[in-house]
Amino acid sequence: MQISFSLPENLFLVESPESTTKKIRMYAALGLYQSGELSIGAACELADIDRYSFLDFCKMEGVTLHSQTLDELEIEFKRNRGVNYD
Repeated sequence: MQISFSLPENLFLVESPESTTKKIRMYAALGLYQSGELSIGAACELADIDRYSFLDFCKMEGVTLHSQTLDELEIEFKRNRGVNYD
């Protein structure tokens, strides 16, 4: 899925479009993870970073980590192996 929107150029004068895109993805993933809408694995995928980097980002932003149920872990494991189990 691709989502696009326009931002006023004067908001991000110092940052490149790539850096701004990365930042938006990181905070979108963080917010969706924090609200419980994404698992940590899905949030990492959205942010396009590995789990350890995302955990560090959560810690920096003061976000409490959610524990996963056994079913959620199984779904994530199968998703990572290429099996769509939703």
